[in-house]
Amino acid sequence: MKLNEISRLPVQLAALGIVGAVLAALLTGAPWARAAENELTAVSTSHRTVVDASQYPWSAVGRVNISGVGTRSHCTGALIGERLVLTAAHCLYYRSTKRYVAPQLVHFVAGYQRGDFIAHSIANQIIPAKGFDGEAWAAPTNMEHDWALIILREPIGLKTGYLGFQALDQATLDNLTADSRFFSLAGYPRDRAHAISVDQKCNIVGFLGQGELLSHSCQIVGGDSGAPIAIPTETGGLQVIGLNSATNVPLTDGTTTNTAVPIRTILELVEKAIRHTEVAPGIGPGIQRPGKPPSP
Repeated sequence: MKLNEISRLPVQLAALGIVGAVLAALLTGAPWARAAENELTAVSTSHRTVVDASQYPWSAVGRVNISGVGTRSHCTGALIGERLVLTAAHCLYYRSTKRYVAPQLVHFVAGYQRGDFIAHSIANQIIPAKGFDGEAWAAPTNMEHDWALIILREPIGLKTGYLGFQALDQATLDNLTADSRFFSLAGYPRDRAHAISVDQKCNIVGFLGQGELLSHSCQIVGGDSGAPIAIPTETGGLQVIGLNSATNVPLTDGTTTNTAVPIRTILELVEKAIRHTEVAPGIGPGIQRPGKPPSP
């Protein structure tokens, strides 16, 4: 499937419709509002399952909360290092001001659930893809650049743990498919914005173009932008292979797909960021590494 097979019909980014949905709750000591009790049990996205955000690996997934002047929004992000969060670029860009949000307005809340959380840090730096055009938004040529790294002020990954990552190539995908292995996506969708829920039976349909994008079947709604798509490991961890970007992307053959940015396309920058922010990065062959549970 080629990138030019993506139709130029309007595309729905996974974060659309969330602006204004989050209320600040600084008075309670939590960065964001405490959710209603029934949000953890209300299921409106079919087979997605609410999981315990206090337990690894889910503790390494969190909300990317953005607080601007007169506006609030959120996406999903995942710690892939002590201070490094992976999310979508469009989550950090304000078309109203034609610029990226200031780092000090970006809060990452890890292991968040019903107003409780494991750890929190303000961003120290945001690194969006150089090729992402905020004004083009969901144009087909923009999708492969819809990723961003957030470097946090505090190394909260030591407390929450962080996820592993690996490059997914066609041969690995073929082997996983032959073994009937599923992928997972964990995020904070707008219908359950205060509880992490997981689609544990995703399929990666294949690569688009020369591997610039992944086509996937994970069940997603608004708020899931930037959510990690990962391979569950035998030890109960997760190896991130991509990050969710858009849903209902129309193809020229009349079908639609969901898209994700494969982490293999940004491994070089991920490696540099980890080496810059960690004393003992432990990057393995092929620029990949396993996840790490919370420190005792």
